[in-house]
Amino acid sequence: MDVISESLMDSFDTLLESVWFKLTFLLVVALFAGFLFARFGQPKVIGYILIGVVIGPSLLGIIRPFGEESVSGLPESIMMLAELGSLVLLFMIGLECDLRELYTRKSISIALGGVIVPWVGGFSIAYLAGFDIEAVFIGATLVATSVAVTASVIADLGLIGGHVSNAIVGAAVVDDILGMIVLSIAKGMSFGGINATELALLVIGAVVFVVLGAWIGTRFLVKLVFQVQITGYKRKLPLSGFTLALAIAFLYAFIGELIGISGIVGAFVAGTVFAGSALRDGIRKGTQYLEALFVPLFFVSLGTVVNLGEIWNTILFGVSLTIVAIATKVVGCGLPAWLNGMGKWDSIAIGIGMTPRLEVALVIAYYGLSTGIIGVDLYSVVVFMGLVTAIVSAPILKNVLRRGGYDLEGI
Repeated sequence: MDVISESLMDSFDTLLESVWFKLTFLLVVALFAGFLFARFGQPKVIGYILIGVVIGPSLLGIIRPFGEESVSGLPESIMMLAELGSLVLLFMIGLECDLRELYTRKSISIALGGVIVPWVGGFSIAYLAGFDIEAVFIGATLVATSVAVTASVIADLGLIGGHVSNAIVGAAVVDDILGMIVLSIAKGMSFGGINATELALLVIGAVVFVVLGAWIGTRFLVKLVFQVQITGYKRKLPLSGFTLALAIAFLYAFIGELIGISGIVGAFVAGTVFAGSALRDGIRKGTQYLEALFVPLFFVSLGTVVNLGEIWNTILFGVSLTIVAIATKVVGCGLPAWLNGMGKWDSIAIGIGMTPRLEVALVIAYYGLSTGIIGVDLYSVVVFMGLVTAIVSAPILKNVLRRGGYDLEGI
């Protein structure tokens, strides 16, 4: 029996070495996790990450070990597809960011508070915990709000279109833009440190890239894509415009990397370019198929890197960081909302609605891990913080809205 068992294990290990089997396995378990968490009304992304933890070295060890082939234990070819998922994700988030509709004084002030206060809070607690340059990056992971989780919660509560939901979504979008700039700054400061001049140049470069990239895109590239789409229809190539739009997203990602900021910044900016385009719905529809394949793969790969032992070893810091993450958004976003004339409970609701950190925060954390800025311990802590803030935000938000007089019966 022992010989048979060893033979079966060897055969299973050999099977796992196949890239195609790993890819099949990851997509199937991601699909299962998505169905399971959707059944219980939870964001699918949480299921993707948790199933990655389950199949990773911390539990079942199907994907193992840490750092053998890459930071996730997955083959480089699969990690390239997962990285494609991160670009697709940020491109899709950008598509939902029509800056012309969300550029209001209220959204800007709430977003600024939601960037500055969490960054200072995250940096401070990480620095007090004994981290040095990593503290800059930890602060950056607390900046961006999960637009997908926030929008999902608001839709479930039936509040889409209300003044609270508009303030939350508008500020969350601006948060993501500012978060990309903060990521650029954190990246520059993490690689050996930079002086005041270099920091100023980095900030200017990030801002110029976002502003100029958006301007060139909306002024010229959108028209080019539209013309290509028309020509494509005439020649029975109906996806021509979508193909060119995606190529532009990858070009922006390349330029982002080239000038010293992350490629996900470029993909995000490219998405905002097409947010106000007449082709946005078509581009979104085409991108959804890529999202269905590569975004779950990306989040599952995030989960395979998590080390539960590291989380347990740093559980006090993880809990402290999570508390800071929630408190700083409530204060940083709620106070500006109150100062802009919103009621007490509405202001608190906006702060709670801004607390989820998931997609962008984990993209930033994984970028820090893959480039060596942070280790698996800090990465695991950030994943823990992201999951907790995403899970607890919905029930807290419901309670706050009820206390504010909203009728949420049956929800």
